[in-house]
Amino acid sequence: MKAKNWEFVSTSDLDETEQAVLSQLKIDGRMSSVDIARKIGVTEATVRRKMARLLEDPGISIQAVVRPLRSEEGIAALVGLDVAREHITNVAELLATYSFVDNVYVTTGPFDVIMTISMPSTASLFDFLSRELSQIPGIKDSESYMIARAFKHAGRAYP
Repeated sequence: MKAKNWEFVSTSDLDETEQAVLSQLKIDGRMSSVDIARKIGVTEATVRRKMARLLEDPGISIQAVVRPLRSEEGIAALVGLDVAREHITNVAELLATYSFVDNVYVTTGPFDVIMTISMPSTASLFDFLSRELSQIPGIKDSESYMIARAFKHAGRAYP
């Protein structure tokens, strides 16, 4: 196999070749098995076999990722939530059901839950933060940060 020029993929149950295949797919999810094989130094058949196994895993998917603030319209924000311990899982599961919520993470540190959201306007963000979040049991406080520009998102750097 060629020298490693791919990034770490945090999946300890995958072998080195599977991690290399995933790394290339993170760069370009449409990359052909021929191109992946050439870049990581294995045969195309090996890549096809590894990809088939990877795609059977429910924790792995290939999908289109849209950069936050791709156009001049809309806003994107990070929102950190202080949540009562007994409500953390319920809050995270509920937030994951909103269509405009892109990511939800239970975290360590000053926030119990962090989410990224994409909305049409600052007014809609304000309404969500002031009206909707205040109705969810267990949320004690929130802190939000509007994203001004994305330099790297989902593993891809943007000029």
